[in-house]
Amino acid sequence: MTDAPEPLVGDVLADRYRLVAQVGQGGMARVFRADDTALGRTVAVKVLRPEVEGAMSAPERARSEVTLLASLNHPSLVTLFDAHLTGSPDYLVMEFVDGPTLSARIAEGPLPPAEVAALAAELGEALHVVHGSGVVHRDVKPSNVLLASPHLPGGRPRAKLADFGIALLLDSARVTTPGTVIGTAAYLAPEQVQGRDPAPASDVYALGLVLLEALTGERAYPNTDGIGAALARLTTPPTIPDELGPGWGALLTRMTATGPDDRPTALEVVEAAERLRTAPVDGAPPLPPVRAAVAAGIPVAAAVPAEPATRRYPTAATVALDPAAATDVPEKRRSRRPVVVALAVGAVALVAAASIWTASLAGSPEPTSSDPAQTEPRSTEPVQDTVTDPTPAPSIEPAPTPSTVTTDDAPDDKAAKDAEKDAEKAAKEAEKQAEQDAKRAERDAEKGPKDTPDKP
Repeated sequence: MTDAPEPLVGDVLADRYRLVAQVGQGGMARVFRADDTALGRTVAVKVLRPEVEGAMSAPERARSEVTLLASLNHPSLVTLFDAHLTGSPDYLVMEFVDGPTLSARIAEGPLPPAEVAALAAELGEALHVVHGSGVVHRDVKPSNVLLASPHLPGGRPRAKLADFGIALLLDSARVTTPGTVIGTAAYLAPEQVQGRDPAPASDVYALGLVLLEALTGERAYPNTDGIGAALARLTTPPTIPDELGPGWGALLTRMTATGPDDRPTALEVVEAAERLRTAPVDGAPPLPPVRAAVAAGIPVAAAVPAEPATRRYPTAATVALDPAAATDVPEKRRSRRPVVVALAVGAVALVAAASIWTASLAGSPEPTSSDPAQTEPRSTEPVQDTVTDPTPAPSIEPAPTPSTVTTDDAPDDKAAKDAEKDAEKAAKEAEKQAEQDAKRAERDAEKGPKDTPDKP
């Protein structure tokens, strides 16, 4: 290592990477947004601190590890483009992610469970790829999770796991500070606190604490200073609120188990997170159509007929003839016309109702779904309101009335047409009979004064 000055904004590294702005820093490196002048793209350059350069692996091993890291490819992994590890300054060139860190997002408040489940699935997939290549991240924490801006409007940010390379490139045997552990104290697994080598299960433990923090907005182990705080996780498991539900409770309990063998693999975390992501919020199935209509304040009669099994054709209302008509000719003469009009209107309504009913028996182009929610409610016009028992038209002898039509057995087209013809015939007969009765009553009323003239 040489005493060369640390790179600053405006410097150009390797005649290619122009440092534009410093966008972050940590205990091991500073991060710059830079322009790749060779390819015309924006990249992130992570410049290692001088004190870290002395802990780097041997050059041969470092090149092998860089090749391995560059081969890792997953949408939720920050891609490594280039590396310079042969002299001060040492730096890594990585994909630039336009978006905040998860720690910045958590600072705004807890995340919705569905969003956390999606993050868990994405980060679990990333760890599955990393672990499958024999790499352990060692430093999973919210500030190492970047939320990439969505490509489409209204999309959800994608989680990307960063900084999985520095820990691998460091040669822990050359770190001379006693008790130094690679990682962040708040997210260390119990075995790391005990000084054992980290394993894939250590990353799963840290991811469990990250997910718990995203759901609650608070760290599981906030006090990171002192050996007592670090040892607390050996005896006290993190508190998982009951409000998160049994699904989250079971997953987080397994992920943060004290024993590494009791934790799920990264792939098992993905499977559990997918189930949580697609599960209903309240666990309740949708309301059945009728109950849904009632809950929405829609009258049941408007959604489902009260008695769909049997329907009756409406007939003209019965009109009682007053016997005193023979002694009150002018008044009764005026009252006859409304009677005839009412009878005619009733007959027309009868034909219309019969036509509608028989059309429904014969079939129509309406949707055939049996779910009322799939079809708009029928109009509640007089077709429904006038469903009453049949009554005869006004006459000395009752006019014939149509018989009740039931739908217990579905009629065919011929039966529907016959029913329509019968209804029309009955309506015409009722109208004709009513007109005859009205005319007869008028003639009787006109004869009355001639037979019994008023006395002076």
